[in-house]
Amino acid sequence: MMDLHKQRCDPEPSRISPLARRDLLDYIDKVPGWEISERKLTRKFDLESFEECLDFLGDLNDLSKREGHFPDVIIYNRKNLVIAWYTYESGGITRNDFIMAAKMNFSERFRV
Repeated sequence: MMDLHKQRCDPEPSRISPLARRDLLDYIDKVPGWEISERKLTRKFDLESFEECLDFLGDLNDLSKREGHFPDVIIYNRKNLVIAWYTYESGGITRNDFIMAAKMNFSERFRV
């Protein structure tokens, strides 16, 4: 399997089927730090401040716009983030979600 962080998201997510359980188990090993929770691909980030959360999300927005794929985001306790990838058009976790998680893992910006 090619490095996920080098791949592009499918621009038509409605034509992608959600990954089967066995495929999810194969892909999850490719994105350390991420887990499947409540049927979404999630990761928690502990930052230093609310402002750092906003900067982080600004950079994530730039990445998301380039790929045309956007996460669910929760900020709690002023400095903690949960990023959740899920392809709503497909009704589940798809390869696009793992591509985005891999891009985040590969980028220095999202290593905290």
